[in-house]
Amino acid sequence: MENKLLIDIKDYLAQLKRIQSSQQARLAELSDYSQVFIKPLVRRKDRIYYGARKKGVKNPSYLGDESKPEIQLIREARYLSKSIQTIERDITLIESFLKKYESISFGSINNRLPKSYRSKTFRSELRSKAARKWKEQAEAYKATFEPFRPEELTQPTIDGNMVRSKSEALIYNFLLEAGYTFVYELPLKGSHRTFYPDFTILSEIDYKTEIRIEHQGMYDKNDYRDRSETREYDYWSNGFLPGRDVYFTFDDNKGRLDIGPIVEILKSRVRPA
Repeated sequence: MENKLLIDIKDYLAQLKRIQSSQQARLAELSDYSQVFIKPLVRRKDRIYYGARKKGVKNPSYLGDESKPEIQLIREARYLSKSIQTIERDITLIESFLKKYESISFGSINNRLPKSYRSKTFRSELRSKAARKWKEQAEAYKATFEPFRPEELTQPTIDGNMVRSKSEALIYNFLLEAGYTFVYELPLKGSHRTFYPDFTILSEIDYKTEIRIEHQGMYDKNDYRDRSETREYDYWSNGFLPGRDVYFTFDDNKGRLDIGPIVEILKSRVRPA
């Protein structure tokens, strides 16, 4: 199981490789300028006039001031060359780190112990204790708030709680039966207001990170759709970034729950395979 930092490092490595590929393609387009060097020849008032020479040529030829497009292209080629060198170095360092990295997760350490020292129950006990503690604290915190629009809680779940829609009930039951640790509508204080995200789920990567899911049903109704789009902006304006701090999921265009996107969030951020 990978921790969030390792996932972020791999994401950054993939991003570096995309940038590297893009810059290499652009540098290839500037091949006529990549072996040309510029040198200031004379300064007149606030202008500098440059000469240019190709690699292997000793004396520069007059080029002009900075308004010349050729100067900007030569500079761009030099920048790209230096940038690609830096990216290649960083890629090498990151790949070396990932190759030598050893996880400090329970499973990784436990598997490196002699067989007589390995434990199957200790890990589950640690997880259960951390999950129970988080759940107790989260429910106690929720209890300090007045129930949010209790008259709208009309759909029962398999453990006897009430939620606001059939889709939410299906998600709730799915999380419960799959053994995820979560709290329904756990209050979240932003810089300007308090939110009640549908599901706050404890990540099993570190048993600290909270993953929030806002499920948007009835998206075909104009007034609901307007409120839904406003809700995304409200999260953003309060410092919670959609796609990072809170995930938005939707019923399909026939009003049915599509559990697939929720499962993908759980696999990547809560319980990686």
